[in-house]
Amino acid sequence: MDEQSSSAEARATVQGLGTYLNDHLAGSVAGSERFARLADALSATPVGPEVARVAREVAQERDELREIIEVLGLRPQNHLKQATAWVGEHVARLKASRRSLRRRRTDALLEVELLRSALVGKLGGWQVLEDLAPDLGLDRARMAELRARTLEQVATMDEVHAAVRSRVLRAVS
Repeated sequence: MDEQSSSAEARATVQGLGTYLNDHLAGSVAGSERFARLADALSATPVGPEVARVAREVAQERDELREIIEVLGLRPQNHLKQATAWVGEHVARLKASRRSLRRRRTDALLEVELLRSALVGKLGGWQVLEDLAPDLGLDRARMAELRARTLEQVATMDEVHAAVRSRVLRAVS
């Protein structure tokens, strides 16, 4: 491969990584909003403090991902994605507030399941950055910490799911 095609391939790889990380950032913008809302909704329950902790961590990780994108020189390629994620989250919140004050118990269960799935998606992003860390000049140990913390968050949300699921099943029987 000649130098010119190698350089073009490297640019395409960096551009692809930028798109990938910006897509994760857009997801984290929406996810952090949803986690905050779930933490508020479950604040009076035994699992409330754990959901609030995960919500804080997800917001911190969103900011850290933003910093990583900047450090790598990958300008946010599409503020529209982030704005769309933010608007979508707020439209969903507005729709939810227009529903009857008598919310279905299954709403919280579904929200926990959606957010647990989002954490698994975030896990993939940290795994990619951990693998690429040496080539990108990132701290591989930090990426490993973020991956491990995400696994802990998934385990926490499994526990939250069990608690919410139990509450829903008691209401049905």
